[in-house]
Amino acid sequence: MADFEPLFELKNQYRESCPVLLQSGALHREEPTASAEAEETETAEAALPAEQEEAVSPRTFLRLAFRNIDPRAVTSVYVDIHIFDKATNELAVVRDRRYLVPILGRDAVFGADEEIDVDDAAYSFSVAIKKVQFEGEDVFWNGSASLLFENLPEQAKIADVMEDEDLRAQYQRDFTEMAEDKEAAAQFVPQEYKDLWMCACGEVNHKDEEKCAACGAEYGPQHALFEDEEKLKENLEAYNKAEAEKAEAARIAAEKKAAEEKAAAEAAARKAAEEKAAAEEAARKKRLHRKIFLSISIPLAVLIAAFIVVLIVYIIPQNHYNDAAALLEAGKYDEAITAFTALDGYSDSAARITEAEYKKACDLLENEKFAEAIEAFTALGDYEDSKDRITEAEYRRAVKTFESGAYEDALNLLEPLKDYKDAAEKIETCHYELGMKALEADNLKSAAAHFKEVNGEQNKKMQAAFCDKGIAFYEKGDEEKALTYFEYVTDKDLLPKIDAAYYAQALKLVEDGEYDKATEIFAKLGEYEDCPTQLLRIHALKAEQYYNNADYENAIAEFKAAGDYGDAASRVTEATYRLGAQQLANGEVRKAYDTLYPIRSYDPAYMLLVSNSQFYIQIYDVGAGPNPLNEN
Repeated sequence: MADFEPLFELKNQYRESCPVLLQSGALHREEPTASAEAEETETAEAALPAEQEEAVSPRTFLRLAFRNIDPRAVTSVYVDIHIFDKATNELAVVRDRRYLVPILGRDAVFGADEEIDVDDAAYSFSVAIKKVQFEGEDVFWNGSASLLFENLPEQAKIADVMEDEDLRAQYQRDFTEMAEDKEAAAQFVPQEYKDLWMCACGEVNHKDEEKCAACGAEYGPQHALFEDEEKLKENLEAYNKAEAEKAEAARIAAEKKAAEEKAAAEAAARKAAEEKAAAEEAARKKRLHRKIFLSISIPLAVLIAAFIVVLIVYIIPQNHYNDAAALLEAGKYDEAITAFTALDGYSDSAARITEAEYKKACDLLENEKFAEAIEAFTALGDYEDSKDRITEAEYRRAVKTFESGAYEDALNLLEPLKDYKDAAEKIETCHYELGMKALEADNLKSAAAHFKEVNGEQNKKMQAAFCDKGIAFYEKGDEEKALTYFEYVTDKDLLPKIDAAYYAQALKLVEDGEYDKATEIFAKLGEYEDCPTQLLRIHALKAEQYYNNADYENAIAEFKAAGDYGDAASRVTEATYRLGAQQLANGEVRKAYDTLYPIRSYDPAYMLLVSNSQFYIQIYDVGAGPNPLNEN
């Protein structure tokens, strides 16, 4: 992974109660290299004129690294990332970014190898924790989109706070006694921050952790001792006294040892003199014995020669064979192979060489050196169960790759072994994990391809992910893209969730005054929830809107369409009266009469009909219509 000078950085950020730290975050811009531009130029020159070549744009991206500070193992983390330009205007929000973790325990760092492309105008960013999932079904910690990380306070170094070098050294000694890890060093001032405490060794711990996760020291004693200078001085005095006593004891021991060494040297000198005299006497006797020996040694020469032949042909090879067998038994396979080879076919040494090579291959397999083991078993051909061992080695290599979270590589290794042990189940899990990762990256084509390979519970989980992704796009207003995700949702338990998203969107459209769009959605949902009632409500709201704008004809039509919703029925009469009054004011006397006469039982309409002179002149006096007064 290439390194770039960051445009903006965040380090050691935390939010209260969160089980992870944002250890680092950086915004980078990668400019195109000269070599890349040259290569593109060479490729394009054959087909396009130089003036048609396109400039290579820079690439801007984020890298985030998280550290688990919880004793539980993390499997995934969800965050929101807010991107800002130079003027701190928000450019974009990366919602629910998922960091899939291969089950990492306390203090494990993850995420640094993932890059998130952002707009080239990006200048800074902030991070909000959403959810942290731990190993184990339904075990997770929930945050929120507003839960932004904050800078952890920088721990002061003890050397900068405690000037007395002797007291610092004593604090270090006392801290080592408190810690379970005797190699731990006290470098920082122990302190508390919100729901955390920071150990003198530098480790960050939650307050509900009695001991430091790194060194095993408790916070209370180390903090109390740091604050108690008098206690430190008392401990230093006791230490110096003990050291002085040890030095005096060492001096006495050294003097005693010197005296003992002197006495030993004198005794050695006496012994050497005695041994020299004894040696001279022995030499004299040896000369005498030689004369006697020569007289009897010649007949023994023949016997000795015969013994040498037996020694060379039988005894020595057998001893070497036994030594080689011992090396094989001890697991020193390379040495055993060399020793058996040197026997040049003695006894069954050739067979023992093959045995040693087989055991070496088995040892390589057990030590997870899979490539070497496969090569070794392959060289053995049909010996014992070598072919079966090759398959087992390939399977174990695939499983280890699978457990590391490298699902793409694991899938390639597992495919040829799909009928071996539980390889088929792991293949399906690889497709599931890769499909979920593709969904996270909005790579629908890849996610759909992997989705076809999963079944059962994993199929349901992927459908739920397709459903959530589609709902997210729908809520952003991209219904066309949402539908491409909804195509993969067939689980009946999830369909109400999609309907609920449509229903919620329709309610929002109503609140925003987008009545026609809301009507289309409620009509499509049919009998879901109270959709029929919501359609009547929309007619009533539109009617009120027309009424307030003095468009009484449309108001009447909408109030009638609202049926028995609220007071819609009575509002028809009121709107009809308003329409008649409006027509009269506009000089449309005949229209006003035709509008008002059918509702003459409505008091305001009656009063207008019997009191306005225009009705008498143009209607009653000429016999164009009856006067309501004459009907009483």
